[in-house]
Amino acid sequence: MRVILLILIFFVFNVSASGKPLTGFLTAKKDSSYIESYFKDFIVNLYSVEKTHSLELSDLSNPYRLQYLPNGHFNMGVGVNFRSFGLSMATKVPFLQNNESKFGETKRFGIQSYIYTNKYSVDLFSSNSKGYYLKNSFQHLNSFSKVKEYQRPDISSTNIGLSVNYIFNNRKFSYKAAFSDTERQKRNAGSFIAGGSILSYRTKAGSAFVPRGIDEKFFLKSRDVNKSHVLAFNVNGGYAYSLVFLRNGIVTMSYIVGTGIQDNKYDKTTQPEVNNWRLSFNHTGRLGVGYRFNRYFARASFIRSTQFTSLRHNDLRIANGTDFIQLSLGKRLSFR
Repeated sequence: MRVILLILIFFVFNVSASGKPLTGFLTAKKDSSYIESYFKDFIVNLYSVEKTHSLELSDLSNPYRLQYLPNGHFNMGVGVNFRSFGLSMATKVPFLQNNESKFGETKRFGIQSYIYTNKYSVDLFSSNSKGYYLKNSFQHLNSFSKVKEYQRPDISSTNIGLSVNYIFNNRKFSYKAAFSDTERQKRNAGSFIAGGSILSYRTKAGSAFVPRGIDEKFFLKSRDVNKSHVLAFNVNGGYAYSLVFLRNGIVTMSYIVGTGIQDNKYDKTTQPEVNNWRLSFNHTGRLGVGYRFNRYFARASFIRSTQFTSLRHNDLRIANGTDFIQLSLGKRLSFR
């Protein structure tokens, strides 16, 4: 947190020293032949959303993988967008959630925000989940069938991330058109994207991540690991493109790859040499599809972010991933 605070102070100091207002760094003059702005309009929408964090264990000596997931909930909520600000609040619908007898119970709390200015995209998330199940348990454990999954109420995860990326072709390309609906993309356009991110993934369990019933030929050197923590600092780069169809429809896709350094920490059963700064890798994909009917719109968006880490001396790789899926129906309101 002190590192993040120092970065913010340094940024504000440089802005003040240059004598330029902050809006000059966030706003851009748009090409009206490519983008129509609804900057002064109020956008309200009804949406459903699903956020989840996955824990994937891969055996580096064999083509074998385990994936833990939290029990998903169907959430309904209301969101508003005005200028560059967006706020959404949702709650789960009890009678539409997954079967707890099969998948177990997951307790969760989180804040997730995707901010789109004219020049930058900012991803901010914080989540805490407790209670996971092993996906397709019957394929890994003989004592389980498709009726009930292997449940791990002792596994918990805490994840925090901040990613800021600059949109180079900001005069013609708009993230807002597909993900916040405060602009409309009139013509096809794309842009290179670059920036940086700070990510922290912490996972722990009351016993080993690898179940005792797993065939002993897998994870030979890492069957006792029950804690992991990744702190990563990455430099990002990628590309985004928007395709306009039937005049008022849009499909936006982007893919960003990040690399840098990360600190890997595991429980005391692993070798101490692992707790060193090492090469980091992560990637984030976005997909947004929407269509407008005068002042009404319908939109679907999917965001996937994954951070990879590996043990140097052992046969385990842990991948932490965050998914965000949203379906929206909304209306644009204009004020004089």
